[in-house]
Amino acid sequence: MHFGILGQPAIWRHDNEIRLTTRRSRAVLAHLLLSPGHSASAENLMHAIYGDNPAKSARNQVHRGVGELRRCGVTIDVQDNVYRLDATPETIDAFVFMRMYDQAGRQTSEGEHAKAAETLGAALELWRGPALSGLDSEAFLTEAALWNERRLAAVEARVDALLVLGRHRELIAELQHLTDQHPLKERFHAQLMIALYRSHRASEALQVFTDLKERLLGELGTDPSPALSDLRLRILRQDVVLDSEDLDADVPRQLPARPGVLPGREGEVRGLVEALTEQPASPLVVITGAPGVGKTALALEAAHRVSGGFPDGQLYADDLGDPAQVLAGFLVALGVAAEEVPDGAGARAALLRSVLAVRRVLIVLDGVTEAGQVLPFLPGRSGSAVLVTSGFPLALPRDTVTVDVAALDDRAARALLATGAGPRRMRAEPAAADQIVRLCAGLPAALNILAAKLAARPQLSLQRLADRLAEPSRIMGELRHGGEGIMSTLMRGYHELPPKPRSLVRRIGYHGISEITTTTAAALADVSLDTAEVMLEELSETHFVKPLASGFRYRCHELILGFGHARARAEDDQRELDAAVERAFGAWLALTDAAHESMRGKDGSIPRGTTPRFRPTGAPAWTGQGSAWFEAHIDAHVALVRRAVSRPETCWELAVAPLALFEGGARFDTWLESHQIALAAVAKGANVRGQAVLTYSLGYRALLVGDHIGAARQLREALTLFQRLGDEQGSGLTLNLIGDLDRMHRTPATARETYQEAAAALHRSGDAIAEAESLVGLATVLQSTGDEAGSQSCLERALSLCREAGSLRSEARIRRAVAMHATKAGTPEKACPELIEALEIAIHIGDRVVQSDILLDLGTTRILLGDPLAAFDDLATAEEIARAAGMERTARRAKLARAFINGGGLGLHPAPRT
Repeated sequence: MHFGILGQPAIWRHDNEIRLTTRRSRAVLAHLLLSPGHSASAENLMHAIYGDNPAKSARNQVHRGVGELRRCGVTIDVQDNVYRLDATPETIDAFVFMRMYDQAGRQTSEGEHAKAAETLGAALELWRGPALSGLDSEAFLTEAALWNERRLAAVEARVDALLVLGRHRELIAELQHLTDQHPLKERFHAQLMIALYRSHRASEALQVFTDLKERLLGELGTDPSPALSDLRLRILRQDVVLDSEDLDADVPRQLPARPGVLPGREGEVRGLVEALTEQPASPLVVITGAPGVGKTALALEAAHRVSGGFPDGQLYADDLGDPAQVLAGFLVALGVAAEEVPDGAGARAALLRSVLAVRRVLIVLDGVTEAGQVLPFLPGRSGSAVLVTSGFPLALPRDTVTVDVAALDDRAARALLATGAGPRRMRAEPAAADQIVRLCAGLPAALNILAAKLAARPQLSLQRLADRLAEPSRIMGELRHGGEGIMSTLMRGYHELPPKPRSLVRRIGYHGISEITTTTAAALADVSLDTAEVMLEELSETHFVKPLASGFRYRCHELILGFGHARARAEDDQRELDAAVERAFGAWLALTDAAHESMRGKDGSIPRGTTPRFRPTGAPAWTGQGSAWFEAHIDAHVALVRRAVSRPETCWELAVAPLALFEGGARFDTWLESHQIALAAVAKGANVRGQAVLTYSLGYRALLVGDHIGAARQLREALTLFQRLGDEQGSGLTLNLIGDLDRMHRTPATARETYQEAAAALHRSGDAIAEAESLVGLATVLQSTGDEAGSQSCLERALSLCREAGSLRSEARIRRAVAMHATKAGTPEKACPELIEALEIAIHIGDRVVQSDILLDLGTTRILLGDPLAAFDDLATAEEIARAAGMERTARRAKLARAFINGGGLGLHPAPRT
């Protein structure tokens, strides 16, 4: 089965046309044929066919159009309301036409003009009329214009080939018809003038010029191009060059072969073509983007499409290291004798401007790294144009048109991968395909390599390939095929970086964490914070990292991490790399210390290890909010815990560093994940203190989620380890939690002894905040046994210790204890102010666990004060926060208290909360 869009959309089976009777079936077919291998949603098809204002029945019309095509024998797959036509470029006339057009271009460059004319003639026979005829939506009209321009370019090329073959007489009638059809197209007029001149009809050739000039002045207010004016002068002078059979022999055609299908890039290509061909056309168009994003492919595709508009040649250079040498080569290609090329870049640039003044030439400069490489090639007047690709910011003239090329979206990236994997493998392993696309960062250079590899290895599963790519040490090796790899693409941009940013790329890669802050970069490079910021900005401008919206944070994609890791292994000393990573860990721990202190004061509730802290030069004093900082960086923090598994001491310190967030923000899943990673590391490294701290922390987690059996087991295990090490602080912290368990299990005598033992151990260790927490627990037990004076004394001592140490969280908990003491003493009116102040502190530090506990107490206190409406609201909020945080025990207590309000005779039936 074959398909056509060069004319009215059509289908043939065995050369017999299958008639499409409805516009909707032709429109659906055309849209799917324009991007073979792509999928299209019903919405895309509706937009393509009906534009921005589809009728109510548009979706139904699309479905009916698809059904009609299927009844004609066309295979259209549909999945999740997305359609895909089973057709390859080889079965679509438009893409067969382009393949033949490219073939003719190669034949022309090799001097095989007869073959080129024959190939182009066969290609033009594929046309049955204007492209996409009968379809009038805006999207189709734009596509049709592009294909019709390609047809005219093929006609021009065929005429050129026949002129070279000396068949000028037989071309005159055809060219007169073409100039009538396209009265403003200068190329056809130029070809007619040459054909007439060679047929000894010079006066008629000059009249063609005169007629065109009058038409241009009358309709557009412009003169003919410099190239056409130059041709007129040559005819007047009877220049012998015009008698040459191969008039275009000296016209340079240096463009490399155009790329294949470019999924997802039609918009960018269209923008480039418009910039190079619209009047007035821009003399300078720059394509920017990350290494491997496909800048060269886009430049070549656009250059080939507009080549017909630059009849005096196309020049190409991909090595601008010595602009003077490139200038000399271009001048010779344009017909300047080698001995007449002046010395020096300035003189050569001036001569190039003079040569271009009467010609229309397209210059493509690939891989430019600085503006100075471009400026010598800019034409002095309109007519010629320069197309540049660069991964670097360039300070160029204001009227420069810049096209920034992003990575492919997931849909286009999958389509590119599918060219090698095939639809069946893509459908069989969709998750693995998505993972490959993500790991390739949507870069066509990487995806093309993997597509070729998958095509050559049909037995290779997508999941196996994805697993290999996921390993930083292997990704560069996997992205090689047939001797080519993404490494060479990335190396070009890498080598253009200054030495210090280049070194930072390697160290970021070796560090292996995708999120990079200025502090981390300063630690890795061992430079000041200001210097690190400048280096990251350079890497951002060259697309090695991407800035995040929150400021001072960047993301480095896994592909670049793999590249940096490979270069670090190849170029750096292992000891220097390890020292850089140690500084990065130390800098991060210094930040977590400061964040914790902003939340909890200078307490010792997190046991510290021996990992050295690192503070880059110029690092400002901490001014942020700890809970917000931890929340923003928690994913990067877990990644650091994974990275540090070979360093057990650092690993466990990193794991417990966010404890204030874990308990205050109820991040119980992350808490467990990070500690399991660290526990495996300390067990392998026989780090007993790390094992004790992590076990204590997990016991605390179990206590908060209501797993009292698990909490008791883990806390007893942690206490045994701390006591074996003689660690008073660790023992005291653990005893504190065991005391909480004893109190919850209503064994006051045991709880009192445990709290007293904890307070003594913590006093000896110098941890005043933790000692205050023990005293609060002891006060609660004493009150329950009727020792009011002892309880009050403990609370006063605890509050004094807390204020001296400056721990807001502990102050909130102590104020809560004071309030509960007042309530139980029969004076609930004294409890409310304490609870409200404690709640304000808990909200300020972002501690959701303490917030829910205080709100529960505030609600029950307000019941006693006879304010059931306010009590109901406090209890509802307490339940909401507790349930969201996974604290079921607190949530149940709040729910029971609300039920008491509704069913306890208080006469309150509030509306449901929204």
